[in-house]
Amino acid sequence: MNLIITNGTVIGERLIPNGAVVVIGNKILFVGEERDSQLLLKAADRSVFQIIDAQGGYIAPGLIDIHIHGSAGVDLMDGTEEALRTMARYCASSGTVGFLPSTVTASREKTRRVAEVAAGFPRQPDEAAVLGVHLEGPYINETYKGAQYGPEIREADLAELQSLYEILGEKMRLVTLAPETPGALAAIDWLVERDIAVAVGHSNATYEEASAAIQRGANHATHLYNGMRGLHHREPGVVGAFLAEPDAYVQLIADMIHVHPGAIRVALNCKPLERVILITDAVQATGLADGEYVLGDQRIFVKDGAARLAEGNLAGSTLTLLKAVKNMIEVLGVPMADAFRMASRNPAEAVGLTDKGWIREGCDADLLVLSPDLDLQMTIIDGAIAYRAVQEGGQ
Repeated sequence: MNLIITNGTVIGERLIPNGAVVVIGNKILFVGEERDSQLLLKAADRSVFQIIDAQGGYIAPGLIDIHIHGSAGVDLMDGTEEALRTMARYCASSGTVGFLPSTVTASREKTRRVAEVAAGFPRQPDEAAVLGVHLEGPYINETYKGAQYGPEIREADLAELQSLYEILGEKMRLVTLAPETPGALAAIDWLVERDIAVAVGHSNATYEEASAAIQRGANHATHLYNGMRGLHHREPGVVGAFLAEPDAYVQLIADMIHVHPGAIRVALNCKPLERVILITDAVQATGLADGEYVLGDQRIFVKDGAARLAEGNLAGSTLTLLKAVKNMIEVLGVPMADAFRMASRNPAEAVGLTDKGWIREGCDADLLVLSPDLDLQMTIIDGAIAYRAVQEGGQ
């Protein structure tokens, strides 16, 4: 079934009030003002086109989360198809159309099992797409391990990377490591040669070490400010290196817990718009009440929505990507089109997905229908409705 979505403001490269989007199959055919689609709308065969009324709300790009560990009671490191399927359903129900399930530092066997599950994952109609895998660790620095599992931290291992690459192929999309640790520079070279995005994270690298890694192709900062050597005026550290390099990407957890709004403003003033990426770093507790949960091999405790280890370290978030976008708009005053770009087109392009993440003719038909208050009404993935909010009277 093809789609015509009308009566909403389209959030594209700019806002298009009274806009419309036409979808044929799984691709966007038309984006523009509604008056330009009226002839098509009048001529549309209702047996061929489904007409969706945005009811004066917004037609937004589907969100893409390149850093998420779990949600709705499951953790990726459970290593089961059902766990990944639960994550995929939750993502679709919260406005995320595609994601990179993210590992944590774990044994070779557990990491390999997760790769095997993700590599052959068949998407169901009510699920977000698994666009690849993000390996966060195990090649990180103990000093900044955060909530990563210390006993499994190890030196970068090209044989292990090769074995995972043989399983995942192009689904091996992003690897987070600490460039100052043994073997890391060789790993960066190996990954970049295969067009796999490399991020610096959980790192005690100096400014010079981080800058050298960026020049080698490690051009992402995993959750900027968190889990890395901070900015000091005599040692700018990892944070300084990534703020100073205009072409490098920075991930931000915009839950207003991990990073102070003032620090987010610093990043926004330093970085070009197209290099800022919103992530969730979401964990098992996302979408659930406060309580005790797990992250990989560790217990975490959620209170007032903040997830921490017993010793107090932050341990991921309970954020959704749509909430992160709202926070950027409402707390930081970021223009709406810019805030959505940080959670859609930017993350897609950062991991080599050029047809996803924005509303443009010829791109994949991954769209959200939102209320005037930016509440999710509908998630459209690959040209089909994957989630519809339950409303009194129906939509």
